Amino acid sequence: MPRPVRRSGLTMPINNPRFVDRSWTRDCDYLNFDLEDSVPQSQKDYARSQVRHAIVQGQKGAAEINIRINCAYPDADVPAAVWPGVKQINFPKAETGAQIRHLDALITELERVRGIRSGTVRIGATVETTLGVANSYEIASASPRIDAFGGGTGYDMSMDMGIEMFVGFDQFVYNRGEGELIALALGLEREGGVYMSDTTGNVGNAELSIKRAEASRKAGLRTGGGLHPNVVAPQNLGLTPTVNEVEDAHRVLSFFAELDQRGETEGDMDGRIVDKYEAARAEELIEWASLCAHRDAEKSAAREQTVAELDEQN
Repeated sequence: MPRPVRRSGLTMPINNPRFVDRSWTRDCDYLNFDLEDSVPQSQKDYARSQVRHAIVQGQKGAAEINIRINCAYPDADVPAAVWPGVKQINFPKAETGAQIRHLDALITELERVRGIRSGTVRIGATVETTLGVANSYEIASASPRIDAFGGGTGYDMSMDMGIEMFVGFDQFVYNRGEGELIALALGLEREGGVYMSDTTGNVGNAELSIKRAEASRKAGLRTGGGLHPNVVAPQNLGLTPTVNEVEDAHRVLSFFAELDQRGETEGDMDGRIVDKYEAARAEELIEWASLCAHRDAEKSAAREQTVAELDEQN
């Protein structure tokens, strides 16, 4: 699969028509329509019936469509969630590899009967308990549908650990590091973000979002997400390389090519040592910037087309 761009995303209750119908306007790289915690038990059946409508609405803005299911009801949720247009099924509170293998089997059968190319639908395994952290390698390696991994943070994790959620220290430092190392070991994209002190619980803090996104990108992280539209633009911006950074990366590659022609493995470029490691980072940055630009153009074109179609209807 081509490397996905998931700088920004919103998780929203699929049973809220106002959120779903406006989802295409948010400029998200992905939309995570929720069947789980944001949906009361009495509305689970109704929520399942809204998946196909949500797919249509989200695709109007070219967002990648994800569906978060309930870990307790995969046999009920997955048939409602796997349809053409869905890119990922997110499994919350993952604790064992067996759960992921069962999910994979359900998706595989639904791809077959619904005419979806085999292997199209990914799995997102979210670790939110101490048992999940302990079994992280087993979970992350349980299915080839998993292409990114991280986690071990959030409300459920803090409750399971018996600690407060919004504190001035990194209470999830071990969990976060464990997930990132496992992702690297398995060749998966690392999910998560750099820790920054947050004692307010304000999920719409745009200033904090841009700082965290910029820091995360410099730490090699490429994904974002949230619960409030205010964080979308900061994440798109902060997780995209700047023009100056791209220009500098091209200079690094040119300089390294000159070194190679001279039979040298490293050299000084304006007071900075350039070697194969710096060249590899520069190459990745240029590739990532190109993917981000393509994604932004794709979303912009889709929104423009949707607006034009709505104008014609009116």
